[in-house]
Amino acid sequence: MISIKCDDLFLKKNIINLLEQKNFFLKKKYLNKYFFELNFYQEEKTLIFSTDDDEVKINLPKNYNDLFQKIFDFVSNRSIFIKNYKYYPYKQLMKKEDKVSYLSDIQNEIMIHLLLNLGNGIDKIELIKSIWPNDKDIFFNKLDTHLTNLKNQLLSDINFKLKFSSKSSLLKLSIN
Repeated sequence: MISIKCDDLFLKKNIINLLEQKNFFLKKKYLNKYFFELNFYQEEKTLIFSTDDDEVKINLPKNYNDLFQKIFDFVSNRSIFIKNYKYYPYKQLMKKEDKVSYLSDIQNEIMIHLLLNLGNGIDKIELIKSIWPNDKDIFFNKLDTHLTNLKNQLLSDINFKLKFSSKSSLLKLSIN
């Protein structure tokens, strides 16, 4: 869900390695689709990373855990706007004003895939394989149950009407 941009290939490799060790979602899992791009560069003894509208400066040296925590805190406070709602993929929540809906891991994974594939939709079989990679059988009912639960929860918690369509095994999110 994030893309790492860095002109220093050694620095980029180490940052990606750190994030992969911590099972942080990177774009390669989502076929080069991402919500945020983090730009990294180093000036003398300062590591700087930023998005379009914000940046963080970290004095070096730092241990990996501290560095990861700074990156995680920075990214987890980023939201995606869906109508008048804010979706925080790393916090696994969606909110409007003071109302919040906390998503389960599976619900969050579904939202991520639906939003990253907003225009084209996502194949249900690929979605099922992504959410349950160890299942040998593909059960559409299992996915449909989670979709229904997500839809009902968002409506109940924050009055968000999640709309999606399914045609020929292609699942699409509809945002009007």
